[in-house]
Amino acid sequence: MKVILLTHEREVLRPTNTGILALNLFPQWCSRVLWSRVDSNEELMALLDSGKAAVLFPKAEAVLVGDKVLNQNVELDNEAQYLDCPPQTIIILDATWQEARKMLRQSPYLKAAKKFALSQKTSSQFSLRRNQIQGGLCTVECIIEMCRLTSMNKEIVELEQVFSEFNQQQ
Repeated sequence: MKVILLTHEREVLRPTNTGILALNLFPQWCSRVLWSRVDSNEELMALLDSGKAAVLFPKAEAVLVGDKVLNQNVELDNEAQYLDCPPQTIIILDATWQEARKMLRQSPYLKAAKKFALSQKTSSQFSLRRNQIQGGLCTVECIIEMCRLTSMNKEIVELEQVFSEFNQQQ
């Protein structure tokens, strides 16, 4: 498995960024690309076009509000875009949930890309950010879950350890 963190510019300097944990531990399979609204990354676009990569993003969930059913992820309502199995390369939108939705909405190549969604209902242990979506995982928790799916057990242990320490220190 290869992980590409497509990182929002604001996320790079945040002290609560968890993507850096995987970048520091596993540079051989985890890398970072800075997202730009106006300049799309040609290598990333080619990788997505090849079918060997997908964007990690949750499937749309219906939410009942009063007497109306709303789609929580209005950006994505096409189930056909989702892969059943993990791709060779997973692209994780490394940002707050609000920023990740904006990245997807403002980048036609991301919106059109194949997606992969985690099916585990793991609850987040991340305590350092407020106003996040219910059931949403932080970046390193997503990487841990992807490692679980691909039986990268040694990496899971190491990532869980550094994440636990990071979560307690902040």
